[in-house]
Amino acid sequence: MVDSASSPAGFRRLALPVAAILAIALYRLAPHPWNVAPVSALFLLSGLYLGRGWRAWLLPFAAVLVSDALVYYRWNGTLFEAGRLWDYGAFALILLIGAWAGRRVFAWRLGSVLSAPVVFYLISNFGVWAAPHGGYPHTLGGLAACYLAAIPFFQGTLAGDWIFGLSGLAAIEGLPKLRPALRAARSA
Repeated sequence: MVDSASSPAGFRRLALPVAAILAIALYRLAPHPWNVAPVSALFLLSGLYLGRGWRAWLLPFAAVLVSDALVYYRWNGTLFEAGRLWDYGAFALILLIGAWAGRRVFAWRLGSVLSAPVVFYLISNFGVWAAPHGGYPHTLGGLAACYLAAIPFFQGTLAGDWIFGLSGLAAIEGLPKLRPALRAARSA
């Protein structure tokens, strides 16, 4: 029998992943070091622990769309930037990778956390290069120059996604296993 989200067991199973995802979403709105915004971790954890259903998609996309609207409106008076479509596509792929890895052994979940910022880097910067007025010639040399110019930003992306992704993975995977040991220690 599968626990539904409305049952006590289903709620407990979803509470920690949802709390981790919401914490990451709130972090994005707070002041933080440049480009250390763990958005890929947000999508990956959602895919890993919320599956392929509507909850897995709604929570991270709502968080990103609302925070994007706030960020872009503050920066340039618009609610949306067309170049973000490549980013949203990367986030969707990362969520799907998480949903796939979530049904596999732990090594696949760990590998998905480590690969998520790389997937985002490759897709988002391809989008910058492919943009009609992206500033890079549409040649292999232009693509290479685009990827090279993005390396300083990639360092922050790696830091944010790995710190939050690995912390979320450790908390979600480790806390349920720690509870029986804590109960045993209290009763001893």
